[in-house]
Amino acid sequence: MFISRPSEPRTVLLWGDRWWFAGTGASVEFSDLDHAVEVLVAHYAQAPKPVRLRLVFQPDALETVAVACPQGDRATLAAALAEEFPSLRTPGCAWSHEPVLPMGGDFATLLHFETQPGLLGLATRLAQRGLAVDSAWPLVTFLQTLPGEESEAGAVTVVALQAQRAVAYRHPADGVRTALLWHGESSVADVGEWLGDVLARHAEEAVLLVCADEETASALGAFVGVEGYPGVEQVTLNEALARPVVLPRYHPAQLLPRTPVVTAQRALIAVSVALLIAAGWLGVAYGRDLVARQVAVKDQQARLTALRGEVAQLRETAAEIAALRRSLDGGAAGPPCGALLEKISTTLPAQVTLTSLRITGRSWALDGWVAPGAGPRAGEDWRTRLAPPGAPWTAETKPGAGGSFSLTGGFRP
Repeated sequence: MFISRPSEPRTVLLWGDRWWFAGTGASVEFSDLDHAVEVLVAHYAQAPKPVRLRLVFQPDALETVAVACPQGDRATLAAALAEEFPSLRTPGCAWSHEPVLPMGGDFATLLHFETQPGLLGLATRLAQRGLAVDSAWPLVTFLQTLPGEESEAGAVTVVALQAQRAVAYRHPADGVRTALLWHGESSVADVGEWLGDVLARHAEEAVLLVCADEETASALGAFVGVEGYPGVEQVTLNEALARPVVLPRYHPAQLLPRTPVVTAQRALIAVSVALLIAAGWLGVAYGRDLVARQVAVKDQQARLTALRGEVAQLRETAAEIAALRRSLDGGAAGPPCGALLEKISTTLPAQVTLTSLRITGRSWALDGWVAPGAGPRAGEDWRTRLAPPGAPWTAETKPGAGGSFSLTGGFRP
């Protein structure tokens, strides 16, 4: 048996109305997110599927703001900030935040949020076409990983610029992080004015300038000259996307829900691999015993005696296997856990993703979320197929916020 090593995810950038690809210098325009799916599918048409993607996601509908906040996790921030930023409780709107840091006597973060749903639907449609989005990150978060070193003062400034859009991240020595977004015809001029002011006040600080192309870099040069500043480094956007950056999957700025712990596909793969390994070990043991018998046994009668012993042993093993299967399927030893797992894997629709599954005694519970656009009854329809009348278990749906849900049940006596 040969299991290939999963390929590394490919970095792609959705910025405004264009796709940008790492290391190629190519960019392709699209009209809306539906068209964006078709463009990306066409780009990877010849690549073996599934294609794993690390998505840097910066549509015009994604905002980044600096906010004061309590120290805590995502749920704590949602409770504290949802009234001021309704997107945090809008179903389908992706949001995340940078690590919470002290600011004076309080705490602060950079909050990223969609003003209208887009990312979750995009990731779902791409997955259906063989493009798996492993993670999604705001451009501000990606820019922070690019600088090779800080200035002596400990400050970091990174600016990404294309013809009509720009993003800047600045973490000065005083520790107050800021993120700026520009849109429109005046973006280059506005960035030039802002960057010129930063360089005038902090000439020795490290600044990384990421321009989409030479034309954009030349246009910026008409508003600010950076050649005389030793701390300024310039790279192209495609070079920046190709850099080996580190973005931990559970970083709080990750825009997608965490990878599900249990999915139907993973459950089936795990069972298949376990069976193959068990069969392989049984085959090796049986072959070794057979060779040993052939060497040791000198006549036909002794060989027949050994084979009769083997047959008896195999019959005992078969009986043990049958007993274990009856145990897994229920019977006197316990609830039919195996049948429940098989039912979950064969009925789970593409629009539903599981994040956890727990079985305790004769009770079970699972959590998950329904993809945006799947319809209000997608979760309930699956529950009906999972636990039809006469099934050896019950199931009850508890809807949650943002498409999430919980399913609880128990095994019938």
